[in-house]
Amino acid sequence: MGAIEETKRQETEQKEQHSASGEKKETQDAAPEIVLQYRGYEVDVEAVTERVKNHYYAKGYKKGTIKSLQIYMKPEEFTAYYVINDGVVGKVNLFYD
Repeated sequence: MGAIEETKRQETEQKEQHSASGEKKETQDAAPEIVLQYRGYEVDVEAVTERVKNHYYAKGYKKGTIKSLQIYMKPEEFTAYYVINDGVVGKVNLFYD
């Protein structure tokens, strides 16, 4: 048996030992799709998040600079207010681009 075949055999044995020992692989739950509905309007919350980020970047901030993001949705005002990095505030239309 060659060295490569021996290495593959050992790796296979190690995998079998791990699965036989009862170790569980960590799995992640599916990300939820959250839709806000109000008086016949609806919007995907993820779409609002992207709209907020695009608004922030349109103000001249560089991509990748968001360290914290809070979004406050007020459907009665058709507005999503946001605070980015504890200082940059703004608002976007909640249901329309």
